[in-house]
Amino acid sequence: MDWFLLILVVFLIVARLLGFYKKNDSESYLINKSWVQCHETPPKHAFNIKVFNVIGGNSVLAEIPKEFLEEKTESMKKPCFELRLNHVETPEYTQRGGRAAVLALERLLIKTEVKVVFQHYTDHFEESLATLYVDDRNVCLELAANGLAWINKKYNQEPVYWKALQKAQVKGFGIWSLNRNVPPWKYRKYRRLTEPRRR
Repeated sequence: MDWFLLILVVFLIVARLLGFYKKNDSESYLINKSWVQCHETPPKHAFNIKVFNVIGGNSVLAEIPKEFLEEKTESMKKPCFELRLNHVETPEYTQRGGRAAVLALERLLIKTEVKVVFQHYTDHFEESLATLYVDDRNVCLELAANGLAWINKKYNQEPVYWKALQKAQVKGFGIWSLNRNVPPWKYRKYRRLTEPRRR
């Protein structure tokens, strides 16, 4: 009996060391250890912002650029607004890979200077599509290159993003190391159809 317990304990320790239990809730195992950096100089019209919080893999809460506050002092009631990442779409938080995308964004954006380029200028700032840069790196492109984002061809025809996505798929980065991935837009549609309607 003592031998059996000893063997069981040794097995559990070895299993832990070999990483059998690494696939935990944090999903950090999906973040590529040799993170692929995508260097791209931010355009001259990029604004400096501070990211307060990562809401999801595809959206962040950020400060409103000072330039906009100066122009629209009367209409601006809130000091921050929600930004959605342009060009890419990460898995939903409840999907496999969703938590990994959030972790990756937190590591990239929090406590650092971020530059933003808006797809469209808006007055209300309820939600704006934007490309984010850290130094000379395109954050949106890096998510695709490291297998933590999909690209919806309905909205993005940019070849550089598709090349990054295909390389990540071939190398099995991030979500591409998993089987049976479902695009987030299909996942959302499925959930809408299956969730009971609220009265």
